Amino acid sequence: MPRNACRGRSLSNPRTAEPSNCGTVLAETHLNDTRYLAAYYFAYFVAVGVFEPFLTPLWREFGLSSAEIGLLNAIMPGVATVAPFFWTAYADLTRRGDRIFLWTTWLSALSACALPNAQRFVPAAVGVFCLAVFRTPLIPFANSMTLRALQDRPQGYAGIRLWGTVGYICAAVASGPVMDWLGLRIGMYGVAAAMLACGGVASAGRSRERVRLAPVGLREIREVMRNRRLLVLVAATGLAWMSYGPYGTFYTIHLERLGFSRAFAGAAWALAAGSELVVMLLWPRMCGWAAPRTWLVVGLTAHPVRWLLSSVAHDPLFLLVVQLTHAFTFGVFYLAAVQSVERLVPDGLRTTAQGVFASVTFGVGGLVGNGLGGLLYEVTGMTALYIAAAIVSGWGTFLYVVAAPRDEQGTRSLSVNGRRGGRP
Repeated sequence: MPRNACRGRSLSNPRTAEPSNCGTVLAETHLNDTRYLAAYYFAYFVAVGVFEPFLTPLWREFGLSSAEIGLLNAIMPGVATVAPFFWTAYADLTRRGDRIFLWTTWLSALSACALPNAQRFVPAAVGVFCLAVFRTPLIPFANSMTLRALQDRPQGYAGIRLWGTVGYICAAVASGPVMDWLGLRIGMYGVAAAMLACGGVASAGRSRERVRLAPVGLREIREVMRNRRLLVLVAATGLAWMSYGPYGTFYTIHLERLGFSRAFAGAAWALAAGSELVVMLLWPRMCGWAAPRTWLVVGLTAHPVRWLLSSVAHDPLFLLVVQLTHAFTFGVFYLAAVQSVERLVPDGLRTTAQGVFASVTFGVGGLVGNGLGGLLYEVTGMTALYIAAAIVSGWGTFLYVVAAPRDEQGTRSLSVNGRRGGRP
């Protein structure tokens, strides 16, 4: 039967007792148990909580310059401009997402072993590149799996994703003292250990169930990339994340130059994650107060406010208070964006849409933000970078408020609800 024979009709009808298999394929679902998904988020963000605050200081300890550190920090978002979209689109095209997800998880763990052993620029660049290729698509995959497992309860996503925040907090609190005790190099092996745990969870939770989805070709992938609502959203979120670059790259070093310890830096990162956790706990109720678009505007608007406050924060209490704005600049911002992306495209292409969101926001935005931050940090200092970040994120807010349509209509599903089967 031709590939597009049934493309013209809706394939989702819960009232149909026996849906037709015309023009559908059995797709791998992988993790569809929210307990395993929560455990995966936990372990994954333990790894993030180790390397995000301390990878830059490790490279500084190895003797790398600020420009080299900036370039190294730009590699991961640079790869992320392509890798999440490539892997997720390939998964939607082949319907083999579970195998791709599993192997990229294991290869991420293997690549993480290079981080503590690469003491020069070129080996460090190769190690970060390999880690980025396999690590950057993992959360788009996990987000898509979680939202599919929740079906018509997308507001429940925060209740699963919050375990990632819990993992990050645990790592941020523990890693500061551990790094002071063991040293940065030994402590960085925690990244590989946490990613190995992710691989174990992904293997243990692997599902044999399959869901019927309409076949997807390159035409459908191109339609996702031409979706105006999606393009406006990712352009705005990309500018917001670009403004995050100097903070994400140099915040720990900035605190050390202000005279604070690594333990204080870890506590500051943990406090920010704690504020994010509060939002995730409240998110189901917050979704009843306002639509995701409204919350996304709130999250975008909070970015310039945070960076302006950060530009004048020097005493410990004020620094910690400013960290609480992370509740809006990441918690509200990220949850509203992920949920909005899910509503803009049909099922069967949502993994690709999450990949586009990750590639533009954390890839392009992070690449430019980290790269410019690294090049300008020594020249301008952190205060000037914070002010520049406020201007950039302000433009992102303006773009979304002006250009994003206010209505968020649903899209036709490409799935056959309730139709599952074994391996073909």
